[in-house]
Formats: sequence, structure tokens, C-alpha cells
Amino acid sequence: MKRDILVALYSEDTFALSWMAMLMVRDWRTRVAIEAASASELAAELSHKHLTINVLVVDLDLISNLRQVTAEIQRYAEIQNKDLKVIAVGSQMEPRFFKELPHSLIRGYLLKQEISTSLAWAITFATEGKQVFTPSALEGSWRANFPLEKTRLILNSRSYPGLTERQSEIARLAIIFSINRRDLADELKISDQWSYGVVSELYEQLGLGDILDKTQEFNSVLENDKVIKAHIEEIVEDLGTSRKARDLETLAFHLLTMPVIE
Repeated sequence: MKRDILVALYSEDTFALSWMAMLMVRDWRTRVAIEAASASELAAELSHKHLTINVLVVDLDLISNLRQVTAEIQRYAEIQNKDLKVIAVGSQMEPRFFKELPHSLIRGYLLKQEISTSLAWAITFATEGKQVFTPSALEGSWRANFPLEKTRLILNSRSYPGLTERQSEIARLAIIFSINRRDLADELKISDQWSYGVVSELYEQLGLGDILDKTQEFNSVLENDKVIKAHIEEIVEDLGTSRKARDLETLAFHLLTMPVIE
């Protein structure tokens, strides 16, 4: 599948960096070009002139020198890519972020507990020219006097009330984190063969077969999110009517990680 959004990830938290990278790799629209854990590492990576980063995600948790990091970002934007889009993520608001970068570079702010696994969707929307925020981050951005645009999107994690607690755990392990069936079986304390069955049951619960056959109305799955619907239609079109396990998992991943647009 085509991946044309080049993403740079910055976090001084190893776990958070791995979390963000995993979500980028699993989404077919994004490709990780840089993973940096220090300002000097980010500067070295951005200095490669053959790289044209589309979106740079900055994790503000545990950041040791915000000014140095933002200086490197601004230098890259001025010299190599004036169209760079920067998105901040964090566990809480950091108002200093808005003072350290030109507002024209900032395309959003996401609180981790509100965006959950929907980071790649937010990045996709940002590349389309929209500002992206989670609800509390929007309020914090407004208090920081950040100029908000009419095209902004407010994103929140989507819940699937039709899934049982067990199915939700299977979805998290097998589809979002993509652990192999043997490890899934060990985690769930079931046989290897049975692990394939529980995943197939989850696919059926999500209506993936009907979606690929285009016999299920998207609105029954996506509510009234027209922006989301257009993207899912694109993904389904790319998959065709494939029943390969990998393609079903790809579609399931995008359905499970898509946000609610408020």
C-alpha cells in the first residue's frame, strides 16, 4: 500500500517513542522517517537534505530542553521545508510550546489519554490542512491565545459498545499491537488454534466482510463522520474484496483506531 506521509517522531520517553512508531507503522498512510530521543539526535537527522518531513510529532512529556528542540525544528522549517506541520502530544498541556514555535508551524495539540491510538488519523488530517486537537487540548490552546481556525477538528477516542471486554482486549493485542497468534494464545491462555477463531469472531463482530462486500452501510459503523467515511472508503477501495488475513487486519486496525470527530 502507498505510504506518502513522512513522519518524524520526537520523544525522550523510550516507551512513548515506541508507542508512536508502532501506530505509524501499522497505518498505511504514514511512514516513520525519523525517531529521535534527544535534541542533538533530532538535529542530526533533520540535517539530511534528502529528507522532506511532512509532519513532526513532539512528545512534551519528560522533555529536557524545549527551547533547543523547537529551535532545531524551526531551523529545519526555514531552510528545508516551510510546509512542515508540527503536532504536540503530552499527558497535560504545556503552554510554553506555543511561545517557542511560530504559530504557522503548529497544526495541533493532542492529549494522550484523549487521542489513545488515533495518532495516525490526526496526522492524516493535519496534512490536509486542518488543525487537530483533543477536547481538553483545544481548551488549553484557547487559554494560551493560540489562533484557532474554522477548519479545526476536535478528535476523541472512539468506543465500540458492541464489543465485550474480552473482545476489546483481543482487538488491542491482536490488531492494534499486532502480536502473533501464538503469543495471543499464551496471553489469553487458550490453544494456538483457538486464537485464530477468536480473532475471526472479532472480524465478524466488526462487520469487515460486509464492509469489503459493500453490503453494510458505513454510517452504521462510522456514525455521521463524513471525513472519516471518505478515508475508510479509500482504504476499502485499496483492499478491494481481499479476504487475506493481513488485509482484514489492516482494515480492522483503521476501524479500531479511527477517532470520533466532535
